[in-house]
This record gives sequence, C-alpha cells and structure tokens, in this order.
Amino acid sequence: MTIVAHRGCSGAAPENTPAAFKLALEEPGIAIIELDVHLSKDGVPVVIHDHTLERTTNGTGRVDAHTLEELRGLDAGSAFAPAFAAERIPTLEEALELAKGRCKLHIELKMLAREYAGIEEKVIALVQRHGMQREVVLSSFNHDSMKLAHELDPSIATGLIFLGKPVLLAEQLRHAGASSLSMHHAFLTRELADEMAGLGIDLGVWTVNDPALLARIAAEYPGMRVTTDYPERALRIMRERELEVR
Repeated sequence: MTIVAHRGCSGAAPENTPAAFKLALEEPGIAIIELDVHLSKDGVPVVIHDHTLERTTNGTGRVDAHTLEELRGLDAGSAFAPAFAAERIPTLEEALELAKGRCKLHIELKMLAREYAGIEEKVIALVQRHGMQREVVLSSFNHDSMKLAHELDPSIATGLIFLGKPVLLAEQLRHAGASSLSMHHAFLTRELADEMAGLGIDLGVWTVNDPALLARIAAEYPGMRVTTDYPERALRIMRERELEVR
C-alpha cells in the first residue's frame, strides 16, 4: 500500500499547513503528500483546500478575493486547535521547498469551470524552477485543466480525479494524457484495479480513514495508493501485516 498524507497529516495538525507537511515528512513510510492549490488575487499559487476561507482560517470570503499579503496575515491553525495559532496559509513554492528530495507531492488544482486562468502555467513554472518535474503529480477534477498541463509539460505526470465511476474511463485518461487516476474508495472494484493495472495507470483511492477499511484495502489491493487523513493508522496496519508474514 502506498500511503498518501491527505493535506499533510491532517488528522494531527491543521490541513494544508507547514505543520501538517512537516509531520508527514518525519515519517519515511509516507510516500506522498497531497495538497490543494488556488490562486491569490495577485496570482500567487497558495495552498488551501476550500474556495473560501471560513472553515480553516479566521478570514472570510473567497481565496481569490485576497492578495497574498492579506492571506498571509490570516490564522490558519486555531480552527484546528489553539496550539496551532501561528500556522499560516503557505505558498506552493514553500511546500515545494519543504518536500524537495524528501517526499513526492500530489498537487490538486482546485479548478471550477472558468476560474484561475493561467494556474497551470504558474504551477508548472514553479515545479520547473525547482527541478521537481519527477517529484510531483498534478491532478484535478477539472480534466480540461489536466489536458492543458500535460500539453504544457509532458514530463510532469498528471492525474484525473473522479467522485463516481464514469464510462469510457480509459478513453478519458488517454485523451487527457493522464497517467494516474484517483477516485472515491466506494467505487473501487477488482475489475477496475485490474483494468487500470493493464493500462499502466497509477490507481488511488480517497479518503480512507476507517481502520477496518484500511485493513481490507491493504489485504485485497496490496499495491493500492491510499489517501488518508491518518497515515499512522495505515502505517500500523502495514507493519502488523509485515509481522504476520514473518
């Protein structure tokens, strides 16, 4: 099982913050950190999940209605716990600098229909500047965005995210130039796993937090990429399975 720390170790620290990323980087068993990117009002890629600020910060309104300076002034930790009051919304560049040479990143572009024009170019430019083309995967629910990203730099892997199980899945992946697929765990089947393996597609499921479900996936799909808020649960299951094998 390939363990992906969802928005960092978001069960133990505020999601998408340096604190959550640093916790994930301390555990060598975590293969990938997943994070989300929006653009600030002045066009800087910033790491936050929601399109609005209320749930995870003490700010209000849309992320893209605020400049980077304004976003940096917000408290991005107290909503999780008062001890994290010093946490701030990081830029994508800061996240890249933290992870370079240490852990792969799955970067989700939070694109709706007509927002964030140019986000693909901005994100790819940062990845290229840091020489991390082989250390990141770009992904999105907006598949047009991933098609564009693949065309801009085919050396950077791209992935499509789905909530359900679409028809013509192989054709969609091929059309977008995507080499990975992420979908909700409820839609995982043996047939799907076998089909994607046959196509050479990296298949992953999200967001798996229940220990019993983590254990079942580890047993039935040992090579699966699994995104979780609680990587420590997945690591414990993997280590217990290793002891059983011995």
